[in-house]
Amino acid sequence: MNVLNVNGVITNDDDADIYRDYIGMTVVSPKDIIDNLPSDGSDVVVDINSFGGEVDPAAQIYTALKDYKGKVTTKISSSAYSAATIIAMAGDTVRISPAAQMMIHNASSSADGDYHDMDKSSGMLEATNRTIAGVYAAKTGRTTDEFLQLMDKESWLTPQDALDLGLVDEIIDYSKEAVFNAVPQIPIKLMNKVKTMYHKQQKKQEDSAKLSLTQQKLEILKEDL
Repeated sequence: MNVLNVNGVITNDDDADIYRDYIGMTVVSPKDIIDNLPSDGSDVVVDINSFGGEVDPAAQIYTALKDYKGKVTTKISSSAYSAATIIAMAGDTVRISPAAQMMIHNASSSADGDYHDMDKSSGMLEATNRTIAGVYAAKTGRTTDEFLQLMDKESWLTPQDALDLGLVDEIIDYSKEAVFNAVPQIPIKLMNKVKTMYHKQQKKQEDSAKLSLTQQKLEILKEDL
């Protein structure tokens, strides 16, 4: 299985090396994902652990995964916040750890300038919010407006919340029996019985060995007498 990691801050390709080499931050950029997609179209798992970052690079990764001809499973291992949730929606199947969280909120920027610039920035952010909400709506079948409301109040989602909303397809169940992909294995219940019998037999052998050793010591003592 091919595993691609979305760890750390999501940034653009031009800034990624600066973050890594000069600031020492863990980041991911579109190139990190796109260049590592298998050429044979084999299945991939995208493991997500990110507080988010820039929307445009996240959208680029989302689109690349959606365009990929193989099956894509996105797995939220711990955190999928902000822009990282966009990438999570690219999975044909979206899975989440029972210990993970998601967070969706309004887009933000650090715009400056006069009031005309601020008006333009406000319009851009509103459009960005609607685009992101549309991605959630496409995944879940719910309305864009419903997600705009959730984003507007900054919503922190448990795995069950995310499942109920349809943002994920599955909460990973780590209590399931092991799945084997090899020659047929001994069934778990039968293996447990065999283990019990084995341990009993081992104990009998140990007890027998101890008894035999005790008898040998007694024989030696008799000879000395």
